[in-house]
Amino acid sequence: MKRGIYEILENKALTKDIYRMILSGDTSHITAPGQFINIQLDGFYLRRPISICDYDDATITIIYKVVGHGTEAMAELTAGGKLDVLCGLGNGFDISK
Repeated sequence: MKRGIYEILENKALTKDIYRMILSGDTSHITAPGQFINIQLDGFYLRRPISICDYDDATITIIYKVVGHGTEAMAELTAGGKLDVLCGLGNGFDISK
C-alpha cells in the first residue's frame, strides 16, 4: 500500500451519474487486476473505496457512479486538484489460470 497525493488530470461525466476520473501519481503498488484505491475527500471522515479501472506507469483511471454525498462531492472536483489516495489496496485477481 502506498499513500500519496495524486493530481486530477480529468473528471469527466460519461452519463448523467457516471464519471471517469484520471489521476496522476505513483502506480508502482498496483500489482493485479481487481485492486482498488481509497480517496480522502475534504469534509468527509471516511475515505471512498473505488475500484481501479485502468492504470499505466503514471496514471490511474477510475469509473464511479454518483450514489451519495461522497461521490457527489467527487463529481464536482476539477482537473488540477489534488487528492490524498491510498493506492494498491486489495489482493486483486489471479489471472494466470
